[in-house]
Amino acid sequence: MQTIKTIFLSIILVGLLPPNLWAAEFDFRNDSLHKRLYNQFVEYYNRGDKPNEFYKNIEELSQYYRRHGLILQYYKMQLNNCLYDTEHNRPMEALKRANNMLTDMKAEDFDAYSLVYMALGTIFESRGNFRMASYYFEQGVSNLGNDNGLKMGIYSRLAYLHLFRNPTEAKYWNEKYFQEATTFPPYMQVYLYIDAMINFVVGNKHDFMKAYKVYHDYHNSQEGLDNYGMEVLEIAHKAFEESYDEALNMLLTHDTGDLNTVGCYDMRIIIYRMMGKLDKGLDESIQRADCIDSLNSDMLFTNLNELNAQAGVARAKTKAAKDHETMLIVVLSLSLVIIILLALGILHTRKNRQSLKKKNEQLRAALAMAEEGEKMKSEFVRSVSHEIRTPLNAITGFNDILNNTQIELTAEERSDLLHRINTNVQAITTIVDEMLHVADKESNEFYPKSKKIFCNQFLPSVLYAYRDKVSSNIELKYTTKVLNRFQIETNEEGLRKVLEQLIQNAIKFTKEGSIELHCEQSPDNQRVLISVTDTGKGISKEEQEKIFESFYKSDTFEQGIGLGLTISQKIARKLGGNLLLDNTYEGGARFVLALPI
Repeated sequence: MQTIKTIFLSIILVGLLPPNLWAAEFDFRNDSLHKRLYNQFVEYYNRGDKPNEFYKNIEELSQYYRRHGLILQYYKMQLNNCLYDTEHNRPMEALKRANNMLTDMKAEDFDAYSLVYMALGTIFESRGNFRMASYYFEQGVSNLGNDNGLKMGIYSRLAYLHLFRNPTEAKYWNEKYFQEATTFPPYMQVYLYIDAMINFVVGNKHDFMKAYKVYHDYHNSQEGLDNYGMEVLEIAHKAFEESYDEALNMLLTHDTGDLNTVGCYDMRIIIYRMMGKLDKGLDESIQRADCIDSLNSDMLFTNLNELNAQAGVARAKTKAAKDHETMLIVVLSLSLVIIILLALGILHTRKNRQSLKKKNEQLRAALAMAEEGEKMKSEFVRSVSHEIRTPLNAITGFNDILNNTQIELTAEERSDLLHRINTNVQAITTIVDEMLHVADKESNEFYPKSKKIFCNQFLPSVLYAYRDKVSSNIELKYTTKVLNRFQIETNEEGLRKVLEQLIQNAIKFTKEGSIELHCEQSPDNQRVLISVTDTGKGISKEEQEKIFESFYKSDTFEQGIGLGLTISQKIARKLGGNLLLDNTYEGGARFVLALPI
């Protein structure tokens, strides 16, 4: 569960700003009633041991806002009520309050649904339900208005939610939070804390130490700040200093008020990973999963117990009601059994159909591969024989010259012949490598979607790996029209092979100018378009239709067996997309790889 300190931070961010930051037409600074109610609210919330007094106080404060026509502040207090219930392990009460907020807003046509989403996201975050929490927080973002306090609240919760699961996403939301917090300096401490923790999660000691110092410098320069995040950063600092046992002991014995229960497990998993104790980290992961399951089960059982209690009251009213209920239960039970049996039958039938369909598709694919393989066999042998014979004849000729005692050679001539022999040996090695790849798995391998890839990180890394393999006359450049957080789900190995083949082709046929790797979304936003453009000699109209055929080479004197583009196009199609030549481009050659997002 989240601690008072963490939740209270959320309350502050969601709208309990000092009176002078509220609506200009109302001045609460000289209102003694508001001052008393507000101070009592802060006191009761932080103490947490007087729930009756808290609920009475928050009701009075809510009605105060109602009387003054401050509807937004009224609903923010309802949100704070939800957060208080969540903090004190009463998730069902919190869910009811959130539902009541939504009902009341609809009744009076007041569009502030982000407050409801904020409440729901916090409730599910407290139970370790990442998917539901993320969904509701992001729904809150899509419904935000101009309330800076609410923006800061949701942005900070999203940054914290993603901290241990997706540091890149956490950094994105933390930077969004920073843009809003610049107008409220006291809240910068939260940004600095999350920024330091992101570096801890990714294991970046250098940047963590810098962020750790910035946090402390800022904390010491500001008056009236609490110690939010300080103890957690101290634990991370000790872990980076390899005081692992001390860091773990602090997580067990100290009141780490800025981490929820699941966050403590995440911290221990990271520390065990830093220690190299992967078995311990695995144990913590299992316990973490059990903890999340327990938290969600508690909420479920609470709901069931409440429903049982309500049913008990209904049963106690009259015997007739009891008999009716018994009959209803029997009917419902029988109906449920029938529905379950029908559902199982449908699922079993569907599963068998899908399995049969999948096997048929695999058989058709295997048959097509076999037919294609037979057709390619003779062409493959002919092409490879030609490609190997040319450098082999050169090696034989140069070797005869070197071993002919009747021919006198200078040291420079002998060195040149040896260099030529070595070059042709390398050419044969390259051809054999391509043959092995083809024979092994390149043309027949399946490429299942394996991970999500951030395009603006992955694509330039593939391109710039060729910096040392191009002449100074060629500029390598990466351009993009997608955001840094844009990502696709695909097979990384397959994508890399296609890109490397396209880049190598561009280098082979470009003597000067540039090779550009570009990324953008298709007009319908359903695909990502990745293009490789060069300023080389280009491809003639006659050759454009043959460029993807097996063993086709536009220049027979170039090394290779003419399978690179053929295999690349097959891989692209197995990734769910396609590889095409842009025949409208005339400044060289441009290949476009289209993949589903």
